Amino acid sequence: MEPLPFKRYNEPPEEDKLLKRARVDPKSNTEYEPTRVLFLRGLSSNVKEKEIIEICSEVGVVEQVFLLRNKCQAFVQFDSVEAADFCLLHFSRNPAFIAGSRVYFSYSGRFEISKKSNEPASPSKILLFTITQARYPVTLDVISKISAPYGKVKKCRIFPRNCGYQVVAEMESIEQATATKVGLDGQHIYSGSNTIKAEFSPMPFLVSEKPKIEEVNEEDVSNVVFLHNMDSKVTPDMVFNLFSLYGNVLRVKIFFKRRDMGLVQYEDHQQAVSAKNNLHNIPLLGQNLLVSISRNSFINMPSSEKKAALCKDYANSPFHRYKIAGSKNFQNMFPPSCVLHLSNLSDNMNEQFFINLFSEQAQLVAFKYIGEGRRMALVKFKTVEDAVLVLVHHHNHNINGRYLKIAFSKANF
Repeated sequence: MEPLPFKRYNEPPEEDKLLKRARVDPKSNTEYEPTRVLFLRGLSSNVKEKEIIEICSEVGVVEQVFLLRNKCQAFVQFDSVEAADFCLLHFSRNPAFIAGSRVYFSYSGRFEISKKSNEPASPSKILLFTITQARYPVTLDVISKISAPYGKVKKCRIFPRNCGYQVVAEMESIEQATATKVGLDGQHIYSGSNTIKAEFSPMPFLVSEKPKIEEVNEEDVSNVVFLHNMDSKVTPDMVFNLFSLYGNVLRVKIFFKRRDMGLVQYEDHQQAVSAKNNLHNIPLLGQNLLVSISRNSFINMPSSEKKAALCKDYANSPFHRYKIAGSKNFQNMFPPSCVLHLSNLSDNMNEQFFINLFSEQAQLVAFKYIGEGRRMALVKFKTVEDAVLVLVHHHNHNINGRYLKIAFSKANF
């Protein structure tokens, strides 16, 4: 395999500056509040609307584009402020080129592009699924299976969102798309969760030219995940405790001037994908954590002592779970749940001990020893959020010389 292009994946040395709120005119002091409409400048005079839609669709659902060809500028309207914000952050770290010209993104000050009509989107082969109450990951395989009774999905893009997921899917015909919309709208993918709102997409085509189904950013082979929407109290060790359940974490970085954002570097791409699939949208300290595959392939260690406190190297950590190929740990990798598996217990670690230990984070609902010798146990909490909070605080906790091991369990008792 050839090495990845260095420029594209290298983390900018001054990311804190790049992540500041962008200005429309760099010579102006005007700043705008985030809205779902972004302003683009630096376009070539012969740029096509489809080219703008194509690059912006890498990070979100594009509703409208207003092209000012004589000024080499454009406005792009996304379906949400979150998508526009992610687009701006993404292209500040990864320069965008359209038709050979470097394009600059910024907030526009507009709340929406004036619509030509208030009518809903016309029937087409392109569907927009908004999936809320997402307790379980939404993947390409899931979308293909739920759509199969109504038609075949030709192309698909999946976008993580605060509310859950948004999916743009292209069916083989308008008839199939119409049947899929009617059949899936208002349904649950799983019992009581992953609720689907199905509608025709405001954009009449899905711009990917690739014949195969693709998930946004999954073509990248980066081993780094990008974290967004973190609480400011989250520390690198808390991130390590949580993300080390799905692979060997090498480095963790929380941005110094954007504490709600961070990066986690794994040994390989598959571990990063596993973390994204299992941890996207989980509750952590009152916030729904957003996880996506990063364009970076490694994390630079900062030189400043202040910034170094938010960036830690775990390459030589004794707490890696997946040191041995074929280890049973690979078989015991489960998504977050309200039940935790505890191991490496000592004789004095009984139910009352754990009630006291976890009391600052959550109330223990049930306790059960498993296996022989009382060296393992299951503990249950009221919510997944409670279990996550206990895990990030107490996994790898040194108790009288023994390191408490905690992982999510598929058990229910």
